[in-house]
Amino acid sequence: MTSLSLSDHHFRANALRKLLDPVNILMIGFLAVLAYLVIWPFIQLVVHTLTWGDTDRRLSPDAIPGAFTWFHWLQATAGPLSGKMLYGPLVNTLVTGIASTILALLAGGMLAWCVVRSDMPGKRWLQPLLTLPYIVPSFAIALAWETVFRSPKVGGQPGLYQSLIGVAPPEWLSYGAVPISITLAIHYFPFAYLLVAGALATIDSQMEEGALISGAGRLTILRRITFPVVAPAFAAAFILTFGKTIGQFALPFLLGAPTQYHTVATMVYANLALGLDSLAFVLAIVLIAMSLAAIWMSNRFVGKKSRRFETISGKGFRSRVIALGGWRWPVFTAVALFAFVVGILPLILLGVQSVMLIDGFYGWENLTAHFWLGTSNPDIAFGEPGVLHNTNILGATWNTLKLAFITAIIASVLGLIIAYIVVRRGDNPLARLLDQIAFIPFMFPTIAFGAMYLTLFAQPVGPIPALYGTFTLLILISVVSRLPYSVKTGVSAITQIGKELEEAAELAGASWSLRFRRIVMPLASSGLVSGMMVSFVGVMRELSLIILLITPSTRVLMTVGFGYAEEGLTQLSNALVLIVAVLTMIGELILWGIGKGRLARLREKQS
Repeated sequence: MTSLSLSDHHFRANALRKLLDPVNILMIGFLAVLAYLVIWPFIQLVVHTLTWGDTDRRLSPDAIPGAFTWFHWLQATAGPLSGKMLYGPLVNTLVTGIASTILALLAGGMLAWCVVRSDMPGKRWLQPLLTLPYIVPSFAIALAWETVFRSPKVGGQPGLYQSLIGVAPPEWLSYGAVPISITLAIHYFPFAYLLVAGALATIDSQMEEGALISGAGRLTILRRITFPVVAPAFAAAFILTFGKTIGQFALPFLLGAPTQYHTVATMVYANLALGLDSLAFVLAIVLIAMSLAAIWMSNRFVGKKSRRFETISGKGFRSRVIALGGWRWPVFTAVALFAFVVGILPLILLGVQSVMLIDGFYGWENLTAHFWLGTSNPDIAFGEPGVLHNTNILGATWNTLKLAFITAIIASVLGLIIAYIVVRRGDNPLARLLDQIAFIPFMFPTIAFGAMYLTLFAQPVGPIPALYGTFTLLILISVVSRLPYSVKTGVSAITQIGKELEEAAELAGASWSLRFRRIVMPLASSGLVSGMMVSFVGVMRELSLIILLITPSTRVLMTVGFGYAEEGLTQLSNALVLIVAVLTMIGELILWGIGKGRLARLREKQS
């Protein structure tokens, strides 16, 4: 009897200790919060498509708000306008998504091979240029393309192409599938480049050297050895890049809307603008389903065939670059020219366009500083003052920087805490569930995620107020959308920290919060800063995620620039996007400098 009571007492004490464990409390808290912020919005989105809304009476006299209905799904999939609303945009989304992904993979793969596997000169300064198109907003690339290939058939002044050649570009080169696919590829090829470069760095040179000794040519080695080994990275890059392109809104809207070339993402925006919320939510769910299917295919392919592509084992590993011989400088010239055209030239074009008094006239007499320094003039830009005198732009600049820095700090810290829980409680099913839920926002196309939050926070629910129209909502959705990145960078950093330091501090009486602040965070500062940089860059150039949630009091630079583009105020739109690009690069350099200094001090202490 005494033994049973002692055992029962021990069980209760152990259960109480686990219940009061700060890490377990945080784990359960994060699970509850993320379930509400990630899973519940999707459920609400589905519910809205299956019930009548207050504004649906104009669509059907049978509408009873709150009652169940298949009306919205039937209208989207089998209604008289389903071809223009769903099937046409769906085909356009697949065409531009697949085409841009193939182009991005071809460019990223070839560039990755040149940088990682060859002895091409100039790699050190070419690498940041090759990632520049992913850092600047996709909107900037679309505006630069329109600056060159604008067609007067659609309205407005001619572009640079017609001004130089004297002949208008074909309409298919100005708007539609071709420019959307090319500009999406330019924006996303760095994503494919980074994924493929990581795989190329793990190729054992002994396989290639053995084939070379056996008489195989360079192209044969590339085709029969190099490419098959990096096939999983190509597959992952293809699916993940495709998943990102189909959710793009701003770029397809700018280069597609003038000729009524719509994608599913642009139709979500158009339906919401018309007040057809439930129909827009149906299209958002279609986008989410496409993204989930793409990621499922990626995991299935890579998971089943991963053993076939193992290149690093216990038998020794050697990685050597391939000598290009007389091709070194021609290859360098080609890569440098490509990096200039896709990374620097768009920014130059935007800068030139922002100082042109009349859009489309390329002469010295047409240059002006009005759109940067001028005050309100009713004869120019409908009276809109220049950047430095424009209260809307200055307020949006402050909102943008505030949103980016606050999001970067919160997302990186929360991501590090979640990463700590995932690594230190790896054997706990709840920790694994937390890791999976934190990754879910990555699978949602950004405009669909914005639609989900629009349904969740449009009205108060219990103690949670209606956050629509507040800056808090922008921070909330930005933080949640960046968690997948900050958690992954945090996991990489936490994995490198041994438990011994924490155990010693615990024996000395340090609480968990003190151990985390004084030991884990300093040692994981590299992951913390990496998470901040990724979040900062992502939020600075974000438009699709927040376009549905912006109000006049919460506008940011990208939404103001998008509004100017819609109104035909090209110079101001270009100036704003250029400001976003410059501020993004400056902010990234600041965060990188802070992180580099922190790492240097840590290395000094370790030595």
